[in-house]
Amino acid sequence: MGKVIKIKNVDIGQGKPKICAIVIGDSADEILSLAQETNENNCDMVEFRADYFDGILDLDAAKEIASKVRNVCKKPIIFTCRRAEEGGKREIPLDYYKKLLKMVSMCYYAELIDVEASAIGDDTDFVEELKENGSYVIISKHDFNKTPSFEEIIETFYAMRDMGADIVKTAYMPNSKRDVLNLINASVNMTNEYDFCPVVAISMGHLGVVTRVIGEFTESAITFGSMSKSSAPGQIPVEKLENVLDIIHTNYKKVFLIGFMGTGKTTVANALANNYGLKKIDLDAYIEQKENMSIFDIFETQSEEVFRDKETKHLRHILRKDYQVISLGGGIILRSENIDMIKEKGEIVLLTASPETIEERVKNDKTRPLLGENFDLEYVKQLMNSREEAYNQVADVIIDTDDKSIDQICKEIVESLGFLN
Repeated sequence: MGKVIKIKNVDIGQGKPKICAIVIGDSADEILSLAQETNENNCDMVEFRADYFDGILDLDAAKEIASKVRNVCKKPIIFTCRRAEEGGKREIPLDYYKKLLKMVSMCYYAELIDVEASAIGDDTDFVEELKENGSYVIISKHDFNKTPSFEEIIETFYAMRDMGADIVKTAYMPNSKRDVLNLINASVNMTNEYDFCPVVAISMGHLGVVTRVIGEFTESAITFGSMSKSSAPGQIPVEKLENVLDIIHTNYKKVFLIGFMGTGKTTVANALANNYGLKKIDLDAYIEQKENMSIFDIFETQSEEVFRDKETKHLRHILRKDYQVISLGGGIILRSENIDMIKEKGEIVLLTASPETIEERVKNDKTRPLLGENFDLEYVKQLMNSREEAYNQVADVIIDTDDKSIDQICKEIVESLGFLN
């Protein structure tokens, strides 16, 4: 998982791909009617395709319609004026194209501005000027005839990032299923790179339609849905996109096990993986492997704060992988950043047990860094009480593990979540 861009209440680059409704119209009345409609449907964002507007080559007329769209739309806006060579409606001189985008950014008529990579060339100052005006910049590349090789797609992503993109976008026409897979693999490759900007990877036409709905799997950040008209081959109507993305999201969610030490998180994770064929990981064990040091030793020789930093770093890394069951350390809830990340990715199952049960399970365990030498039942109660409220606030499901077999606990989790059946 790379960078996340937050605009209003929309997190781009995290969780489900954000649905962007495309507003296309020849006249101001048609454009504004559709812009108003986006406030009522369940899209997350709006793309104003200004190149379809009859008056777009008149800067005053363009300014007026962009201002009106801004006033009507309640959701984040992408301003896009596609030139003919990139699949746009009409021929637009490069100098005028840049002047138009600068005007939109200076007046803040859109939160995001789509800039064609072919229009930038060596003029990276142009991108910086748009960003200095407060706009986020999507740098895009389109090819309506073919799909480049995997290596070329990767090179394109890096090149657009280096041009100053906040978001990189490619849309290619596939000539085979292999072309679609190459784009998917390239998207996954980039989004698995820590701190890379959000990626939008679209394969057009009937062969590529799958890429418009599997963004949560490939971490393609935005998917574009049609309203009255389609702006590219293979676009799906907004209302249908929402239904498909919800189905995928429900079944793609990860299961996170949290709870106090001794509640059985690791054991339950192992059983869920074995019984239901799921891929699992234990975050604490992963940290020890990567740091080549036990968690106890990290606490003892460095500090709890250092460990929490490492915990957050490694959590971010494993969330980019395809683990379905993730067992987390008892203190994972101490940082809101951790909770935000896991909430976006799945369901949190809190395992609980009585203090007496906890004491019995961990009294002889010398690897627990928070137990100390004065470990007793009162100490366990004190630690549990200090975290109880935080645990309950973030949990989606709470399972009491007292006097239950591991199979019983797993069955409760499966029945509560539903999507593992």
